[in-house]
Amino acid sequence: MASTDPDLQERYNAGPRKASKPSGDQEVVRPVPIPVVVAGVAIPLIVLIVALMMVRTVGDDAAQEAASEPYAAVPLPAPGAETEECAALIDALPPALGDANQVALTEPAPPGVAAYRMPDAEPIVVRCGLDAPPTFVVGVGLQEVNGVQWFNEPDPNPAVTASTWVAVDRPEFVAVTLPEGSGTGPIQDLSDTLTATLDETEPNPAPAG
Repeated sequence: MASTDPDLQERYNAGPRKASKPSGDQEVVRPVPIPVVVAGVAIPLIVLIVALMMVRTVGDDAAQEAASEPYAAVPLPAPGAETEECAALIDALPPALGDANQVALTEPAPPGVAAYRMPDAEPIVVRCGLDAPPTFVVGVGLQEVNGVQWFNEPDPNPAVTASTWVAVDRPEFVAVTLPEGSGTGPIQDLSDTLTATLDETEPNPAPAG
């Protein structure tokens, strides 16, 4: 006699059951091949290196262009700029002073002037035939570099970091303005050129006071 118990019938009509997969049929996870892993790491790294090299190349080109840019010299009172001595000095200047290379002057260029640029494009300016420095008076200290007596002319603006040195023992006053960090090479090379080009004279400072 068939059972009519509704609870029993419900228990047996709960629907199909999902059969469990035998342990022998479990899905196998295969490792990623080593070449694929290497390629995944190397390719982005190569792309990054190439991009950095391109950026560096562009930066180097811009720096070289700036370091060779002509210099716009500001005219200053220089009564001796067109003398034979100044013309001889400007013609004898070397293509480099220390780490600075000579660059052209923008026109109109004042006479008796030459310009150089450091690798970071900071200018070095040589001027011949200037008036005597107003602070070059009896008792001031001088510094000798390769046979040339130099006077350090202070800038009235304390914010200016460049220094100006004036050769005071030649027939014409010769000034060179050096940017901070240019080292001693530029003034040494310029001193050698002055010694070879212009005769030495006795410094003649103005009376003090």
